[in-house]
Amino acid sequence: MEREKTVVILKAIKRLTIKALLAVVLSGIFSFIFSKSILIRLLKNTNMKVYYYTLPEVFFSSVELSLFSGLFFAMPAIVVIIWRELHGIMKLKTIEGFAFSIFTILLFYLGGFFCYFVVLPSGIQFLVGYENEMLKAMISVEKFITFSATMIFAFGVTFEIPIILLLLSKKGILRSQTLTKTRRFAILFITIASAIITPTPDVYNMMLLAVPTYFLFEVGILLMKINERRQKHC
Repeated sequence: MEREKTVVILKAIKRLTIKALLAVVLSGIFSFIFSKSILIRLLKNTNMKVYYYTLPEVFFSSVELSLFSGLFFAMPAIVVIIWRELHGIMKLKTIEGFAFSIFTILLFYLGGFFCYFVVLPSGIQFLVGYENEMLKAMISVEKFITFSATMIFAFGVTFEIPIILLLLSKKGILRSQTLTKTRRFAILFITIASAIITPTPDVYNMMLLAVPTYFLFEVGILLMKINERRQKHC
């Protein structure tokens, strides 16, 4: 029985992986057409000027940017694919799955755009603030794209904390009481993680991630408590 269940799960994961990759590739191809415009928007948003050091670097950087953009814009499709393939395994009601999908997408984009509009410009300007007459920043286009995309996706994933905690609660893996008792350790972990993820060593940029993360952590605990009360009455 367990073996059959494992086979079903593996087949579902295989299907969703293929479909998700197809969605990313199609979105990436479409993004490649506008890769130059996307790069210019990134540069204007961060007030940066970048350079390329080899002839193929611009092309390969455009491909890299297209892949990141494809993954970013294909996120709604990926979430829907995951839900359709795993809803039976996750044992969630239709309305619950719909709500999870909507809020997963919204939180991911909320984190991504928060990084794009707030954290990325201030963080990069802090890092290039060491420039002077004797010291000039010459950032390659490839390094700039990788850095920007990594930051945006890091914030997007971090903002999924409430959804992750609620799913763990619904599966009985984690309880709100456990997180409430270990709140001080969570604060410490969030602070350390924020210091590692954010690009600058200053407190301001670190708090731009730490404060929203802790708020979302508390929201996750609240959702877990609501879910636990509902399960008791069922």
